[in-house]
Amino acid sequence: MIELVNFVFGSTNLTRFVLFPDVMYGAQRAIIRDNFPFYNNLSTIDKRYFEHRVLKFIDSHNFIGREGIIVTKKMELLIASTAVMLTFGMRRYLFSQFENIIIYPKNYLSKVTKKRHLGETNPRLGIIVFSWDDFLEGMKENDNLNLGLHELTHAMHFSFLKEKSFTSVTFLSHYDALLERLKDEKLQRKIVKSGYLRPYGFRNQFEFLSVIVEHFFETPHEFNRKLPEVYKMVKLILNLDTLKMASKLSA
Repeated sequence: MIELVNFVFGSTNLTRFVLFPDVMYGAQRAIIRDNFPFYNNLSTIDKRYFEHRVLKFIDSHNFIGREGIIVTKKMELLIASTAVMLTFGMRRYLFSQFENIIIYPKNYLSKVTKKRHLGETNPRLGIIVFSWDDFLEGMKENDNLNLGLHELTHAMHFSFLKEKSFTSVTFLSHYDALLERLKDEKLQRKIVKSGYLRPYGFRNQFEFLSVIVEHFFETPHEFNRKLPEVYKMVKLILNLDTLKMASKLSA
């Protein structure tokens, strides 16, 4: 069977395999191509899987505009592509605990905290919220501040905590291994001394995961150089090697 799949599709990666992937229009594909170097570095068959997952993600979530914002197809594609990039190394890629994605034009007053936010993830209400200005700002530069990746990592994490799938068990096992390793005071001092991870990530285990994922995708070379052990463990958590992909892009 593996040989047949390889012959027909040119890939034996069954983590992402789907027999009849949904197909995008050229205009949809162009939006992804223009905004995601990650996508551009994939093989032809993996690009098809990526596109299929993006379309499935859009179909599985309600995108709701607030304060006069009109949700466009481009907004849906950019959010869905960020989520698919994050989960591309996994078999499960839909966030089972979240149904609605709410988009504000800029920072907004949260109905939950009564404070102004750039974004938030609420598993009790099943919502992911973005300030669109700040979502776009996070995509512009590799400064380790990516609102989309940050909030979608929370959504992924909360979803996996509720699931009993192989993907969730593997993900949580690897993350627990990282947390256990971080009890080592020598490694703690190395992380703090490096000045690489922003202090916000030290608030709790949930924020730490979102912060290291932002760094993992945005500056993998620096991550691996300054904190190679942590980088290696994040690679296991997500089943991706962004350093390898970034090296191909720069070659």
